[in-house]
Amino acid sequence: MQLKARSNGSCRRWAAAVVLLAASATSGLAQSTKATYVAEGSFQLPRKGSPGAPDRPAALAIGPDGAVHIADLRGAIFVFEKTGIFRRSYGESQLRNPIDIEITPSGESYVLDDNTKQVLVFGPGGQPLRALAGPGSRGGQLSKPLDMALGPSGYVYVLDAGRGGIQIFSRDGTFVRDIDPSQAIREAQSLAVGSDGSIYVADKRSPENIFVLPPFINLTWIGPVPRGVAGSLTYRGAKFSRPVTTIVNDFGTVVVLDKTDRRLWRRNITAATEPGPNDVLYGGIGTGRGSFRDAVDVAFVGEDEVVILDAQLRKVERIRLMTEANFAPRPAFDFPIRVTRGMRSLPSPLLNVGYGPQGETRLLLALARGTISLMGTDAELHQTVYGDTVRAYLPNPRVMQVQLSQDIGEAANAVLTDTSVVVLDSRRNRFSIFSPQGGAPLGTYGDNYRDDRRLSNPYGLAVLSDGRVVIGDRGNQRVKVFSPDLASLVASFPVARLAGIAVKPSGEIFAWNQTGSVVSHLPPGSDRFEPLGEGLLPGPVAAITFDQAGNLFALDRATDRITIIKSDLSEVLIQLGAENAFDDPDRLTVDRDGNIYISDPGADRTFVYRWDVLFPPLAGINLKYEEDAAVLEWVTGPPGFVAAYDVQGATERDGPYSLIERREAPPYRLDESTLSDTKPRWIRVAPVFITGVTGTATQPYPLFNFTAAAAYRRGDYAQALRDAGYAVDLINDGVLEAENDAKAELLWLAFASAADLGDYRGSLPYAQQLGQMSMPLDQLIQFRFRLAEVYLRLGDAKQASQHILAVVAQVPSEAYFSDPAVVDQSFRVYRGLRASGLEADGIDFLRLYMESMPGTAVQLREAYEDSIAVFSTRAELRPGFEYWNSASFAEAVNFFETMLTTAGLSPEGQVVARQILAAAYYAFGRRSEAEDTFREIYSVRRSFDFRAESDRLLRLYGLTVYNPETQRFFGGLTPRS
Repeated sequence: MQLKARSNGSCRRWAAAVVLLAASATSGLAQSTKATYVAEGSFQLPRKGSPGAPDRPAALAIGPDGAVHIADLRGAIFVFEKTGIFRRSYGESQLRNPIDIEITPSGESYVLDDNTKQVLVFGPGGQPLRALAGPGSRGGQLSKPLDMALGPSGYVYVLDAGRGGIQIFSRDGTFVRDIDPSQAIREAQSLAVGSDGSIYVADKRSPENIFVLPPFINLTWIGPVPRGVAGSLTYRGAKFSRPVTTIVNDFGTVVVLDKTDRRLWRRNITAATEPGPNDVLYGGIGTGRGSFRDAVDVAFVGEDEVVILDAQLRKVERIRLMTEANFAPRPAFDFPIRVTRGMRSLPSPLLNVGYGPQGETRLLLALARGTISLMGTDAELHQTVYGDTVRAYLPNPRVMQVQLSQDIGEAANAVLTDTSVVVLDSRRNRFSIFSPQGGAPLGTYGDNYRDDRRLSNPYGLAVLSDGRVVIGDRGNQRVKVFSPDLASLVASFPVARLAGIAVKPSGEIFAWNQTGSVVSHLPPGSDRFEPLGEGLLPGPVAAITFDQAGNLFALDRATDRITIIKSDLSEVLIQLGAENAFDDPDRLTVDRDGNIYISDPGADRTFVYRWDVLFPPLAGINLKYEEDAAVLEWVTGPPGFVAAYDVQGATERDGPYSLIERREAPPYRLDESTLSDTKPRWIRVAPVFITGVTGTATQPYPLFNFTAAAAYRRGDYAQALRDAGYAVDLINDGVLEAENDAKAELLWLAFASAADLGDYRGSLPYAQQLGQMSMPLDQLIQFRFRLAEVYLRLGDAKQASQHILAVVAQVPSEAYFSDPAVVDQSFRVYRGLRASGLEADGIDFLRLYMESMPGTAVQLREAYEDSIAVFSTRAELRPGFEYWNSASFAEAVNFFETMLTTAGLSPEGQVVARQILAAAYYAFGRRSEAEDTFREIYSVRRSFDFRAESDRLLRLYGLTVYNPETQRFFGGLTPRS
């Protein structure tokens, strides 16, 4: 017996070992190709009952700091360091039976509690913040929650078996929608949401695959998900029976934990091929590494690590996926619309929202039956759960309160215009006009007519932009349009069983019938109402309104929920509000900020929701400058959610900014005619959302290049210098960023403007900076030319010559050298050098300058060559010139004899020297020597022309060599034969 018993025990242990070995072998094969165990981050939980030990661990999540948060079914969250050291706990007073936990990148914990049927939200320190949902069977309530996921754009997804689908909430708990996948998914167990918005659902009755739904905005808002919409992701070798957890990373890798076989399975939604013969990732039945007894949850850490929680073995095991290196992130779910609940309700039913002369918000409130108050408001900024602030309005009679004095039977509607308050009185079958200042009645209309203008039980009211008044006349089943002076009926349209009307900002009229089952609209130019397209409204309509952008808001009569339809009526943008959240709602109003007011006479209150578009500010703008314009470019926002872009300008960086133009898309071209009225020096771009609200503008961008250039072109050099110089200072101080070409343009404008103002010394700092920047050849030549001119004006011909030589080193065209201004400047540089005692440098300058001319400039080169000869001669013979001009003929004779015998004079110098020497000989009566010296001129210059040369001596050298007597003498001499 004992031996047998020992034998049987050994067999059992051996059999278990075989099972474990087989599981380990399968797991080992998976690990070797798909995942590896990571020791750092794997740890054992403390023993049950010890300090910091969860009693019944059920779920885990990883915080942004790497801490591991474990939900305990007993009602708490335990936080461990990555090494397994217990840090703290939270939620003991709020949680009852937490079954799932997710953590945002900012550290907020969302905990799904099966007992309270809520998602409880805790701050990074564990402090309770708010609760989403609550027990119940309606939309926005939870019945039998199973799993939860935090999706992109701040939406929270809860898998609710009680409702047989997925409920979606905004981050603050506003119910958005439910997804009913019952036609495809029968017994869902877990879900995950990808960064691209795809929804993954594991179904107990689908053993080989999980279901993949498109982002919730791409699913029909009415009824269950149609067959064929839910795709599938098949796992090779899988036999899911309890797929309790599904997770997905940004690469589209979906990991499913099956509680029955204790294995993790992986599949990538985009991969054409997967490694291995099956899609097992890790795990199996057992107690050692890579084996599990009661694996209850998994979570991604980053993109390539996964942690697994085993409740029975009380361990957290970490693995690294070896399959992610070749995957790219999935496209982001780009849906920036958010909805939130208003912070506070209004204490009375709201008839309408209006605006004062300065745009201040005013409320028309129905305080009691027959009593209407036009009331001012306090604007309050509320911190949202998204980290920003939104504006809300509360009535404040101390700001303004006007009681409408005339007796009103039943105020069906009211509208505040620029000049009056129009009130529709359904009991007395009329509408009345009141002064918005004191509330005095200005007239009543509708009940005193005996023709088709007479009203019967009117309900809907609107005032068009041109002053026409539109009334939904229920008793007569007509929509009537009165002239602005209310004296005549300009249009009347029949509508069967009319209940109410609403008017789009464009003037298009909408109407709905008494059951709310038919909504129709009056297209522009039409004479009859046409039904609205199908598939937009989920149920019967109780009220309709429009926001400033023309988006349609419909209050559902059956559920009290609100549907927002895009202004072109092409699609539902979003739905919001819990089902049957109000007592007896009867109207909707939307203000300019996106606050949605639901008037509920049954509760004698007005409840407030909000919708807006939220995405980061535009990345920035860029200006490309042309000769007389600037082309403005900017990075656009999410397509489909930005309706336009406001180009705004201001004279100062901090504003105020005013609208220059509204554009549908970049680019935008600015020129002086565009900016003739505003003349901004700073510009920015702000998105205009599909809500009609203008979003955060880009950082201001200076228009100094443009304004400085415009000022320079019109000759306002002082303004050009102020704008360009200020911008250069901002760039140098690091306040502004500018590309090299933009900075070079500013430096050029500052330099040129200062020079044109005569502030030559003030222009030099800009020139020094500009000289260090690369420029196109044409601009560089122009810059060097202007800089040489500045140095000439400052009396520094040496610096001027260097800059001119730097110009000609760039090999300009012949046209440049031929420019009269360029020619003049070159000779002024020479004269400046000569005046500075640097005549030799001046001649060298001219010689180098001439040699830089293109070979085709023959005549120009000859002219410069001649001038160089003249200037050289003048320099060489100057003492002799002075002797001659002072009538020191003996000294003149000695000087020129010496020069002609010892100096290597140029031909020009020899010609001039011989003429003066011959004239000096003649003055001493040495006519024979004079004649011989003069005749030698012809051997140097065969083309010597006495009369021309006589004039040339006077013109070029300031010398009067010949008098009438010598003219006759020398004029008669001819070359020796």
